[in-house]
Order: sequence, then C-alpha cells, then structure tokens
Amino acid sequence: MSIDTSKVASSNTTSAATGTKKSPLAGPVTALDDRLGLATLAKKNLRKVFPDHWSFMLGEIALWSFVVLLLTGTFLTLWFKPGMAEVTYQGTYDQLRGIHMSEAYASTLHISFDVRGGLLIRQIHHWAADLFVASLMIHMLRVFFTGAFRKPREVNWLIGIGLFTLALIEGLFGYSLPDDQLSGAGLRIFEGVLQGGIPIVGTYLAYFLFGGPFPGHDIVPRMYIIHVLLVPAILLALITAHIFIMFWQKHTQMPAKGNTERNVTGQPSYPYFIAKTSAWFMFIFGALALLATFAEIIVRNAPW
Repeated sequence: MSIDTSKVASSNTTSAATGTKKSPLAGPVTALDDRLGLATLAKKNLRKVFPDHWSFMLGEIALWSFVVLLLTGTFLTLWFKPGMAEVTYQGTYDQLRGIHMSEAYASTLHISFDVRGGLLIRQIHHWAADLFVASLMIHMLRVFFTGAFRKPREVNWLIGIGLFTLALIEGLFGYSLPDDQLSGAGLRIFEGVLQGGIPIVGTYLAYFLFGGPFPGHDIVPRMYIIHVLLVPAILLALITAHIFIMFWQKHTQMPAKGNTERNVTGQPSYPYFIAKTSAWFMFIFGALALLATFAEIIVRNAPW
C-alpha cells in the first residue's frame, strides 16, 4: 500500500510559506464550538440591542450594589463570629474594654478597630444594602408606572416583588447580627410581629427561632446562616432568572417613534453596553466607597 505524499508536502510548504501559527487554544475552542455552538450563540447575543433610556440604569444600580454586597459580605464573614456566649472585651476600643458582651459584638468591634480596612468595608456593606433596597424600590415604581409589568412579563414582576421582600428580610437580619442595642430593639419588634401577626403558630415560631424566651441563645447563629447562605442564594437565583427572562423576552422601552413590542431601539451589547455597564459598576463602587469614607452610617452602640 503506497501513500501519496504530494498533498502533504504541498500543505506543509504552504503553511511554512505563510508563516502562520495556530494558537494553542484553537483546537479546544474549535472542539467546543463544534459540539455546543458557542460561537454562533456568542455572536448573536453580543449584538443584542439594549435601550438607551436613563431609567433602565435603575435596575443596573440594584444589580451592581448586590455584587458589592456579596464582595464586602464575603470579607466580613472571614472575621465575624456568630456566637452569643458571653466574653470580656479586651480589644483596642477603650470605652468598652473590660465590658461583658457576646462573641458576636466582640467580633464586630474587632472588625471595626483591629482588622485593617474593616470599618470601611462595614460602611460600604451598609451603604450598598441601603442602595440595593432603594434602587429596587425605584426600579419597581418605574416598571409599575410605565406598565412594563403587563403580559407577558407578569412572571418577572412577581420575581421583582420577591426580590424586594427578601431584600428587606436580609436587611433586618444583617443589622441584627452585631448583637448591639439597635439589634436588640429590632429583634424585639420582630418577635412581636411574629407573635402578633401570625395566628396560632406565631408564638411557636418565635420561640423556635430565638431558641427560647427573648432574647434566647440561638437567634444570632440562626440569623447568620439565613443572612449569609440562604437568602443570598435565593436572591442570586432570582436575579439570574430575572435577567434571563428579560433577555429572552426583550426589554420594554419608552414610547417613541418606531418603538414597538417586537423591537428594541438602542445600542448593541458589545462593545457599547458592556463598556457602559462596566463603567457604571466602577462608578457605583466608587460612590459607595466615598459615602463610606465621609458619611458614617454605622452607630457604635453598646451591647444590650
């Protein structure tokens, strides 16, 4: 059996003549594209048009403030101790040194005064939480008053209501974690709402959540799990679903000449929208950092 080497030699000569070299990633990328069609999908979606109206940036504010919350929250989680066991504070904050307090409050003081940049991250986290709730509320008002919640977008409207409700619950549990006076006042109201607002099972639910009569010994560890793991996971899933449905159904848009339910007037996602939304994220993060630096929002309450 003979092998015709003329074509192989010709091919090698052509490759050598042109001097082109294939990228080491060309093979794997081509293999993935042959099986998953990624190139076609990316090419289609990178040209997707996004509306230019300023009101659509309200949703982006909520999205990017949530990202900042995840980043700063991860930092705070590394040092926070969600315990209610009594300890004697021996940190650098002179006014409270020697005071008996819970592990949660002692670790909060440690983050604020002993961890490098800890108080700044706490401030950014607090401001980002306020911005997240405010932007969600204003975004929902925009959707409501422009009628963007109507068919076929009712599901996304209900997802938005769920996001807003969970954001309020997340905020309640977040400011209750330090176990200070503000936390005690908020949790006392929360206990009253559970007992008086939920018939029959409200009293049992409050007793279970607090681990006994108020304030109990389990409320901070349980809130910590809910605040750090459960609610953020649900929020992330709902935000992902919200964006996917919006992407699939197309954006709504303000009334204007040529605007219909079947088209979107604006700019393509690449490079215009990607550049704009990336800059918007940096602007939001910078604004939160400035607020955290020059406008203190955290009150240093004594333990209750």
